[in-house]
Amino acid sequence: MDYQRKIAIIGGGFAGISILNHLVDSTAYDEELNIDIYDREQMMGNGHAYQEDSMHLLLNIPTEAMVFDDSSPSFKNWLVTNGYSADTYVSRALFGRYLRDRLGVLCTTHEHITLNYSMINDLQYDSTTKHFTLHVEDEKKTYTHVFLTVGQLGYDDPYDLKGTPNYIHDPYPVEEKLPKSGEMLVGIIGSGLSAIDCIRYLMLETDAKEVYAFSRSGEMPSVRGPYREVELQFFTYDRLHEKIHNEEISFSEVKALFMKELAYQGIDWRLFYRRTGNAIQDLEYDLEHSGAVGQLQYAISKANPIFSDVYQFLPRSDKREFLARYHHFIEENHSPMPGPVAEKIIEWANSGKLHIIEGVSDISASEAFGVELADGRKFTMDVLVNATGPSGEVQKSKDGIISRILDHFLATPDEFGGIMVDQKDRVISPKTGTVDNMYVLGALTFGSNYLSNSVHLLTSNAKKIIESFHMERK
Repeated sequence: MDYQRKIAIIGGGFAGISILNHLVDSTAYDEELNIDIYDREQMMGNGHAYQEDSMHLLLNIPTEAMVFDDSSPSFKNWLVTNGYSADTYVSRALFGRYLRDRLGVLCTTHEHITLNYSMINDLQYDSTTKHFTLHVEDEKKTYTHVFLTVGQLGYDDPYDLKGTPNYIHDPYPVEEKLPKSGEMLVGIIGSGLSAIDCIRYLMLETDAKEVYAFSRSGEMPSVRGPYREVELQFFTYDRLHEKIHNEEISFSEVKALFMKELAYQGIDWRLFYRRTGNAIQDLEYDLEHSGAVGQLQYAISKANPIFSDVYQFLPRSDKREFLARYHHFIEENHSPMPGPVAEKIIEWANSGKLHIIEGVSDISASEAFGVELADGRKFTMDVLVNATGPSGEVQKSKDGIISRILDHFLATPDEFGGIMVDQKDRVISPKTGTVDNMYVLGALTFGSNYLSNSVHLLTSNAKKIIESFHMERK
């Protein structure tokens, strides 16, 4: 059999079908390519982020901005055509259904695309033949190219509670995992977007009387302001790449251009320091100053792809400084919650149904869960939901394909998250060097591509990867 045109896409979520879409949409594509996509049937087409779940779990990006590609139908048009209301913010599950439809069209339109509802047990690489061997259940299959698009990693376990009765390690899908009865006192670990999902489900779809959200900081994401078109003048690809010398750019130069851009856009940089430490007051501030906050958020959104592009050129010491001193300012404004969501959180908190507790120092388990705060206060919970979000440290992956890849020295962990890749998003193996025919997209590239999990960045990075793939084939 000729393996020269055998491609495996590992992961059938948004990243995986973005790779597939750009692959078959390219003018360099030919129908002789054989493409196999691997994922569980439940995740194929939608992935973990957009799986079937409660309709109260909303996208935090406006409907019109959820773009898969430039072809028809757009997500908004698909909603209307299929009898859904194209509200400003809609359910994540609806976007998942849209993506599954798009995947179906791709498979129908192009031959030699096979959906494999299987998990890969192992992956090995022969550097002499440059072939990959995938162990799929009881079979071994050989490929010349692999696209690793597994999406987010497993959830962190900050208090070592996994396996404890009544401890919910990964809350999704919330309709299956979270308790329906309000008789049990439910605590949520975390105060980010995952925690907000859990809060909304418990408040809106169960008879929960009170919900507690525990975290170290107590901070919640910011509230999305009204859309504003931003045309960057100083923080541009050209200006930043002019400052790259010897494959490096200093963070001080990046910061200087960003501050200059904020001034040009009329954005007060002090908005980064608007947090008071009181989550409800901070949400109220964002709602009351939505115009100014929105300006900052959309400037960050516009600048993020450019910063992600030059992030890999920062020296190690500069990356450490940025992550330690500035990352949390960007993160809390990068993925804001919708305004109506914030309004309900404020309402529940003011009515005493929701308690946002900061200063968690330890959590223990016996007959119930004991949550201890730094000030000595203690809370007892019947059920504890882990909403801390996915881990960025691949070393913590104890099973699955990532652990096998690391075990074979096919990849190596990146200090700043995910695995090490080169500037073309190809895997860097500590044993054989750059693996020319193995590309990575999504969360596994966080160490090189800053905050690269947005719909826009995943799509644009997928396009760049496929362009590189077709150039490599020539």
